[in-house]
Amino acid sequence: MKKNLIFAQSGGPTSVINASCYGIISEAKKHGIKIFAAKYGVEGILKDNLIDLTDISDDELNTLRYSPSAAFGSCRYKLKDEDFEKICKIFDKYEIGYFLYIGGNDSMDTAHRFSQYAINKGKDISVIGIPKTIDNDLTNTHFCPGYGSAAKFIATSVREMALDADVYDKDAVTIVEVMGRDSGFLAAASALARDEVIDAPHLIYLPEIPFDEQSFVSDVRQLLEEKGRAFVVTSEGIKDKSGNYAYLREAKVDVFGNIQMGGVGRYLENLVKQNITKRVKVIEFSIMQRCAAHTASLVDNQVAVMVGKAGVEKILSGVSDVMISIEKTENGFEPGTVPLSKVANYTKSFPKEWIDMKNRWVTKDAIEYMLPLIQGNVEMPYENGLPKYTRFIKLDK
Repeated sequence: MKKNLIFAQSGGPTSVINASCYGIISEAKKHGIKIFAAKYGVEGILKDNLIDLTDISDDELNTLRYSPSAAFGSCRYKLKDEDFEKICKIFDKYEIGYFLYIGGNDSMDTAHRFSQYAINKGKDISVIGIPKTIDNDLTNTHFCPGYGSAAKFIATSVREMALDADVYDKDAVTIVEVMGRDSGFLAAASALARDEVIDAPHLIYLPEIPFDEQSFVSDVRQLLEEKGRAFVVTSEGIKDKSGNYAYLREAKVDVFGNIQMGGVGRYLENLVKQNITKRVKVIEFSIMQRCAAHTASLVDNQVAVMVGKAGVEKILSGVSDVMISIEKTENGFEPGTVPLSKVANYTKSFPKEWIDMKNRWVTKDAIEYMLPLIQGNVEMPYENGLPKYTRFIKLDK
């Protein structure tokens, strides 16, 4: 008897996370097995809240591929030891033997712990992790699906805002805050905005380099003297020389112990207003950078599909307790595998050798790494002039 398959989404959404679901479903359909999606991640499994997608139509599947956010719902639930047996009982009920979990490093930890539990208990359950995060901070993979599209949105938006900031002939400071708690990949992507017309951003601040208030004020003041304006991009996770988040007044953490970010833009705004000028604009991209599917990278979407399909191919061939990785080749990108134990709870930082300390900028190597990831435009379906998206979290079982 063929075992059935289930997948679940976890953590923050992206512009291409559903493309990985498309890859999983389309590949699993070839093998004639029943396909389930969990509503709201592993919490949906614990609550016996599953969606049968075995007979999903090709039209629905295609719309799913180009829809942003987590179509089946997500969660930030940290599995307790007693939850593992509950999950196994649900899997027995639906004759599920294959589990694919889409997420970041916390999700890879969840997948690894459950895989080890299944092994130790002699359960016939295979587990594979599918990478996903706009932060691009998963280790042992060239990049993470979701990053390319977020990087493209950031670079595009910065380029357009730079033109807006150039309209008036008055001293002004623009500060853009992007996500990135411990890795500066997202803030670094703003460097792609520069071309022969746009010279912004002028300064980029990353969490990998200690933030110094006096140096920041000096840098901004010098720019205003030279150019009459300053355009700054900062990661939300910049830290002081002691390793503390530079602006935090009251630290809050999620269930995994991760600091909840946000507010660094206002912190830098106050530094400028107190020391230089009152003419400051602050833009916080917040969730916009996660689900801007209308500017999604075609390469990012294609690779997201690829890792979903590879996850099914590997798990049906007996592979388990690994994450599907992305390897750069002469011909583009190919899937590989890495043990979940080498990904779970590890964080990849933006390489320090890619940081131009003197100019608060990034090196040519960084540009050459990021540029291929934002290539191509997704031809998504439109209806009445707007993108046509779908969600499945409200469907009955």
